[in-house]
This record gives sequence, C-alpha cells and structure tokens, in this order.
Amino acid sequence: MDANTGANRWLARRGVRWRSTVAAVIVVGLALIAGAAVLLLVLHHSLVSGVNDTASQRAADISAQISADDIAAARPTVDASAGDGTLVQVISGTDTVVMSSPSLDGEPPISAARPEPGQTVVQDVNVEAADSESYRVVSVGVNSAAGPVVVVTAQSLSDVSTTLRTVATLLALGSPFLLAMVAIATWVAVGRSLSAVNTIRRRVETIESTDLHLRVPVPAADDAVGQLAVTMNAMLARLERSSEVQRQFVADASHELRSPLASVRASLDVAEREGHPEAWARSTEVISDEVERMTVLVARLLTLAKADEGALTMQRVDVDLDDLVLSEARRLESQTGLEIRTDAPPTRIVGDPDRLAEALRNLTDNATRFAQSMVELRIDADSQEETVILSVSDDGAGVPPEDRDRVSKRFVRLDDHRGRTDGGAGLGLAIVTEIARAHGGTLTIGQSSLGGAQFAISLPSTPYTTQSPEIR
Repeated sequence: MDANTGANRWLARRGVRWRSTVAAVIVVGLALIAGAAVLLLVLHHSLVSGVNDTASQRAADISAQISADDIAAARPTVDASAGDGTLVQVISGTDTVVMSSPSLDGEPPISAARPEPGQTVVQDVNVEAADSESYRVVSVGVNSAAGPVVVVTAQSLSDVSTTLRTVATLLALGSPFLLAMVAIATWVAVGRSLSAVNTIRRRVETIESTDLHLRVPVPAADDAVGQLAVTMNAMLARLERSSEVQRQFVADASHELRSPLASVRASLDVAEREGHPEAWARSTEVISDEVERMTVLVARLLTLAKADEGALTMQRVDVDLDDLVLSEARRLESQTGLEIRTDAPPTRIVGDPDRLAEALRNLTDNATRFAQSMVELRIDADSQEETVILSVSDDGAGVPPEDRDRVSKRFVRLDDHRGRTDGGAGLGLAIVTEIARAHGGTLTIGQSSLGGAQFAISLPSTPYTTQSPEIR
C-alpha cells in the first residue's frame, strides 16, 4: 500500500470535521506558498529595478558631463558617487582606467564590456575589489574630447539579497501561525455547523414508533443542514400518517373480524348446549356463512396490503372492456330482479382483465345493494383526454357530496348502511381505487342521470406506462 492510499484511508476514517480542517489547511498552505513565491518575485524585480535605475542614472549624468566638456569635468560627480555606494570607473579606449571612485583607485576595470558610443550594456558582476560582492553594472559608451571612453557605474545588490532573505524568513515564520489559526477557525466553524446535525441525531435517537408526532429542530440558517432537518420532519410526518393509517387499518380489520368470529363462537355454544343434530346443522350453516364472509374479507385485506407494498400483481394484455361489461350485466340479470341497462360499444384497452373484472364487480355489487329498480353500465370514450370511462350508475339514494371524498376510503360506510345485513366491510371501493390507480386511472363519484350514485373509472385508452412495481 503506497503512502497516498494510506493517507486517503486515514482521512476516510476521520469525520467531516477532521477532513474539512485538513483540507482547509492544505488549501491555505498551497495558497501561501504560491503567494509567497509571487511576492518574492515581484519584490526582487522591484528592488533590482531600483538598483538598475540608480546605476543607470549615475552613468547618464557622468556621460552627459564628459560629452559636454571633458573627462575632468566629471570628477566631482565621480567622487560624490561614493556617498550612495555607487562605484564609478571611466575607461579609455586602451582599457586604461582614467578616473574612478576613491574605493576603486588602482583597481583594474570591473567590467569587460566595451560598448560603442551611444550604446549601453547592463550586467551583474562580482567585484573583487568589494569582496567579490555582486553588483549591477551599467556600461555606457561616450565620445569625449580625448576619444571614445566607457563610463562604468556599479550598484551593490547586497541590499536586494538581504531584503529578500528577510521577507522570506518572515513568511516562513508567520505561515505556521496563520495555518494554525486557519485550522482552529475551521475546526470551530465546522463543529458549530455539525452541532445542529448532532442535535438532530440526538432527537432522532429518542423518537420511537409511539413518538412519531415529534419533530427535529430546524436551524435558522437556510443551508444543507436546515434542508436536512426539513426533509427529516417531512419524513416523520409521512411515517406518522402511515402509522396512523396502519393502526386504523388494524383496528378496523380487527373490528370486522370480531363480528363473524363472535357469531361462530355463539353458534358453537348454542349447538353444544342443545346437543341435538338439528342444532349442529343450524350451527354448521351459520359457521359456513361466516367463514365465507371472513374469507372474502381476508382476501380483500390481502389485496389492499399488496397495493400498499407496491406488490399488486398486474398483467398487461389487451382487454375487451365491452365483453367484461356485457358479462357482468348478464350476471346481474340472472341474480337480481333489477333492470340492467348497458351501453358498451366495442372498446379495447391494455390492462389486467381479472383485476378490471374485480373492480367492475365491486361497483355493481355496491350499485345493486342500494338501487331501487335500475342499474346502468356504460363505456364512454374521451378522445381529447385519451381516456375510457367505465361507469356504474343506480337510481338509489346516491352519495351526498360531502361524503364522496371519503366513501372510497377503507372501512368507510355511510351511517345509513352500516349494518351487517347490508353486506361489505367498506373495502370494495378502496380496492377499486387501487386497481384504477395501478392501471394509471382514477375513480370518481358523482350523481347519475338515474338519480342515484355514479361510480366512474377513468382508464387510459392508450397503453399506459408506469415505473411503479405495482405493474408487472
């Protein structure tokens, strides 16, 4: 395992606070290195430019005096140059030093450059007479009365080196303190940000299934942590609603199962107490009816449970919807004394024929239970909306507008029809709703033209698509 992999694993085992602090220190450290390099380069250029300007200006002054008069006229300027540390030499065409600064008396030329009159040569030279110190040397060719000469001026670069070393030392000494401050500030700032996460975590740890009404605190800042808190509260709200629905579902299912079980138990007690065969025969009939009722109830509960889990198995085949309607109409005519009307033009959709037949039967059972004399089954196509509407209507009392939203919910029955003799446990319309939803449709409840209720399933007329696992 190489060093980089080991470092990455070490960081991966640390928390966000550690990783953020290390990242901040690395970024600031790299920025300091780059900034220091740029600063030293700029400072070096500025200092060297100043030295170069000083040497060039002194060379220009001396050159102007020699050109205008003679070499001797430049003596005062040459001597004065020692005051600012400038070295000066005037070299003749025979490489003889004819004039120099006092510190260079008797010394050979400090530069080998011999520019022509009007030309300038700039170079860095280690001057032996000045302990081999580095100098910026400016050589200017000049025409004098005695012939061409070269004016050489030199300015020490030692101050430049000293200044650069001083600045580099200060940067090297100050950077660790700055990086330490960055690390501390980042550690504290990230810690404060994570404190809200820790508060949320501690609150979530205390929330049990019986405390789903509780919510996590939402920080004032509108950041990722605040959005996390809002999302978790929304999740808790969904879990609370789901838990309430589940508890209500279990309570209602228990209530519905209690009645047939009590009836079975009572029949057995009566038969056992009387003891004769006729009593057992009557008990057998009652038990058979109640078992059938529980079988239907359990089957419907299983269907709804599968729908809740997204596991409601559905086919996707061509279905002649009109055949389902006509078949159901024949069943109603043979089993009821009601007038059955149909209006079912040939209609084909894609769906599950068994589930659609189940939904249609639930609607017709509901209609025949409350109809006075007539039930109507219709198929209508809406080409504009690309839907097919399968409706079942009756001439009964209808569903009041204020109850239409809740009547299709589970275990909901209107107050006038809650007796066991009316049949049903309030699950038929809930199953219809789930089947319609699984087909990409909806169930709507309204007023029929017959005066009673109309239950209409809107289904896509074109092959539907879904990403839900309900459709397999």
